[in-house]
Amino acid sequence: MISFDLFRSNILHLSSHLSIYEQAQQFNSDALPEHEIKIRLNRFLFGKDDWDKPCQLLSGGEKMRLILCCLTIQQQSPDLIILDEPTNNLDLQNIRILTRAIQLYKGTLLVISHDAVFLQEIHINKVIKLKDL
Repeated sequence: MISFDLFRSNILHLSSHLSIYEQAQQFNSDALPEHEIKIRLNRFLFGKDDWDKPCQLLSGGEKMRLILCCLTIQQQSPDLIILDEPTNNLDLQNIRILTRAIQLYKGTLLVISHDAVFLQEIHINKVIKLKDL
């Protein structure tokens, strides 16, 4: 089982010295052609002007999008994804990208969130509410 927190990148690390395109290629274990990598980067809002940008310059939302993009390139998703307040500090466009990626995910999610709309859109089926201490 692989578990990771997309927004803190505790397990899945981006290499700050690599460009966005080079980072994506690091996950290309199935030897996808170059144009397919670029198509996937574009789907996650990394256009041609971004491909040479160093990963160290990415914002939190951009890192999240790149990690999700890399997972689609790797074509091997983890069994478990842990999300801790994933929509905090994301704009609407990034929330939509995250929501769509999670909707396509087939594994187990553990989500900690106060965003009721997000939870509804990703079809959470069990909720555990903690009492105030």
